[in-house]
Amino acid sequence: MKIEKIQKKVGPVGKIAIPIVAAVIVVAAAVAYICLKLADEVRYNEKWKDYDECGWH
Repeated sequence: MKIEKIQKKVGPVGKIAIPIVAAVIVVAAAVAYICLKLADEVRYNEKWKDYDECGWH
């Protein structure tokens, strides 16, 4: 009985909007993770680029 009341409160728009919002959040988190990993790799390469010629890397 309580489940029916909760479903009525969410409504048909909520049934569509909640999964879409969740998917957008997941995609945004994945893009942010990739950007942070790329930025970390660039920082790392920038730090050690002077040592590439002398064989210390």
